[in-house]
Amino acid sequence: MGVQFAMRITFLLLLSCGLSEAAAPPMAKPGCTYLCGNVSIPYPFGITADCYFNDWFKINCSTGNDSSVRAFLPSIDMEVLEIKFPDPNNDDDSFSSFELGIVRVKMPIIISSNCTSTDPSNGGVNMKGGPFYFSSYRNKFISVGCNNMAVMTGIDPMLVGCNSDCNSEPKIDKEANCSGFKCCQTTVPSGIQVFNVSFKSKDGKNNGSEKCKYAFLAEKEWFESDITNLSYEMLLLERVP
Repeated sequence: MGVQFAMRITFLLLLSCGLSEAAAPPMAKPGCTYLCGNVSIPYPFGITADCYFNDWFKINCSTGNDSSVRAFLPSIDMEVLEIKFPDPNNDDDSFSSFELGIVRVKMPIIISSNCTSTDPSNGGVNMKGGPFYFSSYRNKFISVGCNNMAVMTGIDPMLVGCNSDCNSEPKIDKEANCSGFKCCQTTVPSGIQVFNVSFKSKDGKNNGSEKCKYAFLAEKEWFESDITNLSYEMLLLERVP
């Protein structure tokens, strides 16, 4: 079967992989392992040599400290939660017309340098030169903090970010929908491969007593359904889907 690799992945990540209309649903190459724990590993991904298209799609399957088996993409240093392609023989409403596949991963949270706790992962993500892109369709840019101006970096000439503060309680529950009180959100630009963040004070002043600020890309559905108190829960999380 001919497979055209004009690949792009988004976050979650969205993998765009050109398949012929008559193709069967993606599956592992013959003789290759199809499962890593509870994660299916269809081609072009694979676990062992000759089972993946190239090193970008290599999966490391390992056992964690809790004895659970987990899949990792070493090319982007992230744990894989799900790899999914639409079935070309059946309509799948979970995919938009321009999506040819998605990969859900655990995304690192970036925190400001003035945090007193140990920084879990503050290096950002850089996928330049690879087939993966952050999904503007399925993700949001979110930042949490007081007197906070968070701006995505490494995506010039675009300027993307948001502001949040804790000056006064909102008249409506703005914390729940993350509209500027303690938390802010904005859309993710399409086609980007780099994620890092610069934190500044919203009022332009920095007196050294600023509290922690956080920023991350997250799946819209997860963010809207699973997070209730971002200011507290960010202290417990290191990565988000």
